[in-house]
Parts: sequence; C-alpha cells; structure tokens
Amino acid sequence: MKDLPLKLLVGALLVVLIGSATFSNRYWVLASQPRVDDLVDVKVPPELGDMVSAIDAYGVHLEREPTKFERYVTMQKALIGIERPVPSYANMSTPKFGYSVRETTFLGMPFWYAREYGHVLFFSSDWGVVAAPLTEVGQAQLDKANGRDLRATSMIPWWEHLWGWLFLAGVGLAIWLWHRRTLRWRAENGFI
Repeated sequence: MKDLPLKLLVGALLVVLIGSATFSNRYWVLASQPRVDDLVDVKVPPELGDMVSAIDAYGVHLEREPTKFERYVTMQKALIGIERPVPSYANMSTPKFGYSVRETTFLGMPFWYAREYGHVLFFSSDWGVVAAPLTEVGQAQLDKANGRDLRATSMIPWWEHLWGWLFLAGVGLAIWLWHRRTLRWRAENGFI
C-alpha cells in the first residue's frame, strides 16, 4: 500500500506517453510545427469580399498532419487494397479569428510556443487549415463588423502549447517518490 501513489503515477505517465505517441498529430522527435488557435467565430463584413477565396489565395496553407493511429490504419488499408481518401475542402468551416503560433514539441507533447503570424483570419477543412494574417485595415474592419476589439477580447489558449511540462513534472514526482521508497526500504532493512 505504501507504493500505491508511485504505481498510480507511473501508470498515469505511461497512459499519457502512449496516448500522445498514438493519438497526437505532433512529431515524436524534437520538432517545430505551425499551429492556428481558434479564438472566436466572427462576422465577416461584406466590404472584405469573399473571404474564403481571399484566404485561400493569399493565406498560408497548413496541411492536417494525421495521428500515428490514423497513419497505421491507412497503411493497413493500403495492404488490403483500400486507397487513401483524397483530402478535400468538404466540411469547410466559415472564416474564424485565430492566432498563428509555432509550437515546439517532443514525444508528441507540446513544450513551448512562439508567435508566428499573430492574429489571422482562417478556415479549416478536411485538408487542413488556411490562414491569412490581418493588416491593420482588415483588423479594423473586422472589429467594426463584430462590435469589439477582437484582439483584446480573445485569449490565446496557452495551456494547449505547454502541457508537456506537466508530464515532465510527473516524471520528477515519480523519481522523488521512488527515491523516498528506496530510502524507506534501506532504513527498514538496516542499510543506512
């Protein structure tokens, strides 16, 4: 019973590690990946024109990275002759207001982020995300159409880019619990 917290913590760490390795679309090795955080749905003013076409023409295209599990399923389907479906613009979202960051990842977990393009107007689809940085004029028109300063009223979800540190803190706690268990065992058996 004394080792129950250590066993539970190690089990939880293994679940997180296996989950991030299997179901995360982040790379296993140290990598830097672009991401767009969805901040808020917006009304696009008519004076900005057809925003989906403009974003598609002038924006940055970020293809959706499949998870390791999706890659495995695709490979298994290919072995039996089922072709991979072609990514399309089906299920396209309306333009949204977001924030473009570059995320540093390791072991499928995020550890840091930095501003890449800043506030953007973007849409997403089955293919991925297309984001266009906003000029001051475009930002002003967007703020006017939505009746507020979108940059001031929408918070960047920073926790989505830093939760890998919780895993490392858990590893540190597991090492400390293991060390305390070792010291207790040595004291009980007269090795100290």
